[in-house]
Amino acid sequence: GGGGGGMFQGMGGMPAQGNRPVQYQLNCSLEALFNGGTKKVKITRKNITLNRETEKVLEIQIQKGWKAGTKITYTGEGDEVSPGKCQDIVFSVHETPHAIFAREGSDLVRHTRIPLVDALTGFKIDVPTLDNRILRVNIKDVVHPKYSKVLPGEGMPNSKNPTHRGDLVLTFDVDFPTTLSNSQKEAIKANLPRL
Repeated sequence: GGGGGGMFQGMGGMPAQGNRPVQYQLNCSLEALFNGGTKKVKITRKNITLNRETEKVLEIQIQKGWKAGTKITYTGEGDEVSPGKCQDIVFSVHETPHAIFAREGSDLVRHTRIPLVDALTGFKIDVPTLDNRILRVNIKDVVHPKYSKVLPGEGMPNSKNPTHRGDLVLTFDVDFPTTLSNSQKEAIKANLPRL
């Protein structure tokens, strides 16, 4: 082990020329960023004078609530660029698209299509969560174009305080019928107020 060299090399705290960090994108699912966990990444590095493995597996501890762009640095784990001086490796978190949710800060947004009859009369919707629960949500309101249902505390954890979570926001697109019979039209006219 051991070896000299401070955290900063060169003038004014800047890395010495040719000792720029190696940048990698770390693809993370929304589930991994919600629940946290470990991601193993195999790296290959060049050595000049150091007696170390050319291949190494880095275990990255993914913290709950990390956001896209979060950087994780492994000091001196990259190529040996000059005798005894090694590059840092920097991983930048990239959030992979999710099939159900979009992330907006600490909030999770789920967009759902519903038929007009449900938008007008109410409905129940089962919403799967990233921690494998099912939330049964009862929508009693009339769903209009700007309507959203907010479930407080069901969003992403905060990376600095994982017990504090954002919200889960449900939004809806209403599918209108393409045809109605005359009797259906008359029933709607008779029962739906003109505002």
